[in-house]
Amino acid sequence: MFRAYALALGCLLLGGCASLGRKAPADMGLASKLNANTTTASSALVVGRIITIDPVSLSVLVEVGPFVVLPPDFATRILITRTDDLRPTARLQSSSYIRGRILGTRLIAGVPHVGDEVVSASANP
Repeated sequence: MFRAYALALGCLLLGGCASLGRKAPADMGLASKLNANTTTASSALVVGRIITIDPVSLSVLVEVGPFVVLPPDFATRILITRTDDLRPTARLQSSSYIRGRILGTRLIAGVPHVGDEVVSASANP
């Protein structure tokens, strides 16, 4: 029984060592095409989505995403709302009102819609 374990372990070690150090031949034309077609992550901090708009008081409630960590100085930031195809629709100013995952904001300009994505303007380059 011990010999079987030793043989299996030896085969795994030899197989791992044999593949170590091998490099696949790279076609430089293909590598440059792959780099041109790759997408990168956005630098914008996605805050959440709009759930309620009150046009009389110009207040907009945003449901903060479940894994979003807001910085301590977030109460004075300018936020941008955008559609699913990333077209900006409005500008908001965040407030210190936050209850659970609901963030209160104030409408500065534009016409937001319920369901629009909200991102932090200061995180954009």
